[in-house]
Parts: sequence; C-alpha cells; structure tokens
Amino acid sequence: MVRLYTSGKYFKDNEIIIDNDSFFNNNVSAKSLSENSIKVMEEVDHAKLLDQNIGKIETPYGITGIQDLSTGCKTILNCIFLQENQKVYPTVRAINATECGKNALEQLFCYIDKTNMDIGIVLEHEDEIYECGNREYLINDSERITDLLFMV
Repeated sequence: MVRLYTSGKYFKDNEIIIDNDSFFNNNVSAKSLSENSIKVMEEVDHAKLLDQNIGKIETPYGITGIQDLSTGCKTILNCIFLQENQKVYPTVRAINATECGKNALEQLFCYIDKTNMDIGIVLEHEDEIYECGNREYLINDSERITDLLFMV
C-alpha cells in the first residue's frame, strides 16, 4: 500500500525529506548506488552508470554526473537509499514527491508496492496523477482508494 499525504503538516521537520535534490547531492554517492538504484536511473532518466567510482552517467543528452539526474529520479533513489540505510536515518518517515512527474511517481509507487516500503509520500498536487496505476492507496491516514482519479 502507498501512503499519500496532501501536505507535509502530518510530519515533524526531522521526519520528512523536503528537498530531494539537496538530500541526494549531500548523502548519496555513486558508490552507494545498489542494483535497484541503477535500474531506476535507467528506467526513469534513461541514464546508464558508466563509472561507479566517480559517478559518471550517460544520458540521452550526453555524459554527466549523478548530480544531474532529474529530481523525480533522485526522489526514488532517496527512497531506496533510506530503505537501505534505515539505521542511519531512523526518524525519516516521509519524503516529499511534489516535484516528481507522473513517470517518476509511477516508478516510486511500484517500488513501494514491490518492497512494502514503509514511507509516506507527500504529494501537494494532483496534476496527471490519475495516470498512475491502480493499487491500494491510503490518503492522509484516513481514506483508502485504488484509483488516484478519486483522490480528494
């Protein structure tokens, strides 16, 4: 089940990652990327890891570093990183995915479903989220739906 929240007000400041770019750039290194992370980079940004030691990737736009991945991709990678490093970040209970596009959201929701990850997703918009797949969603800890078309 994916737990969605329409606002960050449900969490204390130390329980939520608000700035995914900053968290990623300051905490995630290429060396820490797991196979799941590498797969997500390929699926979301069509980026191929060229050198795990220095973080070089090849994208459809050229060769660059992992810091240049999209915010949506970084958001999913942050979730994976948090799951793999729970003991280092025990207070984090949610991540803000408002900056994610529908492709990244769908990948994020699939990952949460597949791994039963216990993390809340703050989503402060409803733009095109109805295009995400049907699954069990819990909205603001109160309403269960299976289709985001009916998110209120």
